Amino acid sequence: MKGKLKTGSGIFYDLFKVNPCFYYENYEHLEIQDFIAPENIDIHAGKIIKGYQKLLAPFKGTLSLHGPFQDLFLGSMDRQEQNLALNRLSKAMLLGSELGCTTMVVHSCFNPLMKYPTYLGNWVESAIWFWERFLPLCARKNMVIVLENIMDRTPTAMLHVLKNFKSPYLRACLDTGHVNIFSRLPVTEWIDSLGGYLAHFHVHDNHGIEDEHLPVGRGDIDFSWLSMFKDDKKIVLLNEAQGSIKEERVFLEFIKRFI
Repeated sequence: MKGKLKTGSGIFYDLFKVNPCFYYENYEHLEIQDFIAPENIDIHAGKIIKGYQKLLAPFKGTLSLHGPFQDLFLGSMDRQEQNLALNRLSKAMLLGSELGCTTMVVHSCFNPLMKYPTYLGNWVESAIWFWERFLPLCARKNMVIVLENIMDRTPTAMLHVLKNFKSPYLRACLDTGHVNIFSRLPVTEWIDSLGGYLAHFHVHDNHGIEDEHLPVGRGDIDFSWLSMFKDDKKIVLLNEAQGSIKEERVFLEFIKRFI
């Protein structure tokens, strides 16, 4: 589906290789998500890179990757923990650079279940320490980071980090499914708060309980706000419903209603 708004999909190599032509013909952007798994960074990276280099050769659009996140805590007060996150994200970014990715999605890792009064301030201070060390590498590799909400109940913690740096290499990714599960705020309020930092959307549906990654329209999320971005060339609207070409077609048909 071609239009002013850049539409895309999250891909995994084993699924993508079944029908790469479908993605070439329907999307302007693809997000490589294989490197969320540690074994794909440490063991299978060479095979994955070679496979994608061959399959992506005909693709004329833009590319991003999803960084690893399992048990990584960017805002930890433990510097050893943060150094582990620096190591893992750096390795993933270098792999993405080999494939021509220009954006990497990174989870905020803010934990709203931590109820002690100094947690937000400590988290922000630690997150700033992390990004002060990671952003120079992003600049050298010309890789824009889009910080994604995960358990965040409000945009507050993310905004503290984004406003501290005001860097072209640090923007925001709004995940619709995560908002529906973890936040009482409507998506539109997140959009208003993040404002010009928004560069990326992960679009998928659920019923507000589990991170089901359903195709849009199969849960209870209101997506009418999508029409706000139909002419916005700076935004990537990315399908993150987990499944096959069938789920991709659901996204493409649904999105036509709004853009």
